[in-house]
Amino acid sequence: MTVSAARWAVIAAALPVGVLAAPLPALADPVSAPYTCTSILGTDAVTITGELVATPNPAAAGSPVAFDLTVTDLGLTAPLRIKSWSGTAVLQVSGAETGSFTLAGSGGAIPAGDPITGELTGSWTPSVAGTDTLTGGAVDITADVQLIGSVKLACTPDAGQPAAGTLTVQ
Repeated sequence: MTVSAARWAVIAAALPVGVLAAPLPALADPVSAPYTCTSILGTDAVTITGELVATPNPAAAGSPVAFDLTVTDLGLTAPLRIKSWSGTAVLQVSGAETGSFTLAGSGGAIPAGDPITGELTGSWTPSVAGTDTLTGGAVDITADVQLIGSVKLACTPDAGQPAAGTLTVQ
């Protein structure tokens, strides 16, 4: 499930000039946010670190925007081998408009003792021009864990969530 944080690479010198007019993903800075995660193993305070990319940014009101969240550190390690996983993360929207939308993803094996990382994707269609701020909401992961079976990890955001990114809507 480990996903390279360098997923987006653009080699401008190799592209024809006409292709450069296509919307490119905004560069993302890593953001870390405090969460409380609960599973059958107990409750842990963790810091989830990730990078959120919105494409295109700026966006047009009424047009869908693709979001790619690369979780570089869930703040937990796999206690046993994880055979596969699926997860969701809610992003809260505030600013020019308010609301929320869900990103989803899944992945394969994670060896015991390795950090839990992954990639979640989704889309949202803004309807109002202005600037929207995106912050993390609930994160849920279901993992098929060796010797245990299906395990659900539910993470709730702690107070004071930092902005994961902003989206400019024209």
